[in-house]
Amino acid sequence: MSTPETQSKPPLQWIKSPEGVLDFYANSIHPTWTLDDVRLRFGQMVASPDSPHPSAYKAAVEERVGITLSWRMAKVLRDGLTRAIDSYEKVNGPIQVETKLPPSF
Repeated sequence: MSTPETQSKPPLQWIKSPEGVLDFYANSIHPTWTLDDVRLRFGQMVASPDSPHPSAYKAAVEERVGITLSWRMAKVLRDGLTRAIDSYEKVNGPIQVETKLPPSF
């Protein structure tokens, strides 16, 4: 007997938005959550306005975009990212998370 979990459903069709799609780059993320959803704020590291000269460089994160997901979609995202990362590392080796930056001048 088949159950809803074992029945295969065709994937939903993805269509292009008439307004186009916005692309953002992020190298920082700040998650927050409520009982209902998860909010992910994505940002990019930039020079802080407090560092007017490269020799006095201070980093800051400039917020680029925020996305709010239901907990269900957050779990779907997690599972999809896990599969993507596993596939990437199978071909390219482990992704190094810990980094060492050169000293400041």
